[in-house]
Amino acid sequence: MNSKVDHPIPPSLVAQIGALYHRMHKECDQIFREHNFPLQMDQIPVLMVLYYSGGMSQKDAGTALGRDKASINRTISVLLKKGLVRVIQDVFDKRKTRVELTVSGESLAVQADVILGTFDAVLSSALTEKERKEFNKTMWKLMEVVTPH
Repeated sequence: MNSKVDHPIPPSLVAQIGALYHRMHKECDQIFREHNFPLQMDQIPVLMVLYYSGGMSQKDAGTALGRDKASINRTISVLLKKGLVRVIQDVFDKRKTRVELTVSGESLAVQADVILGTFDAVLSSALTEKERKEFNKTMWKLMEVVTPH
């Protein structure tokens, strides 16, 4: 038995989590394309963080998603051109701006939430309730190691 052939992913957590992430990303991209969704998978997390937060600054969106400023700015520009967000000036600090979803953006976010919820249900169905709870506990533990508070 050749472990390199039987297991093409190195047996490290970094490689395994990365491989799972990329496979899920690719599958979600395919599902969104099948639904004629007008955004790419890289743009959807920004749409969703704005949806769930009710709007926030570009800096806060970047922090929440762990993405750099340039990446967030590019995505916000795309969403702005598509009429999915509006950028408004902060009422207390005129130097700051806030990004909020438009009615169209909110409608699209609801659609994305349904699609992601369906995919999440498929993933969850592979685990028992006990495994799911243990998975959540393990993921939070690993996230705390990677980004301690």
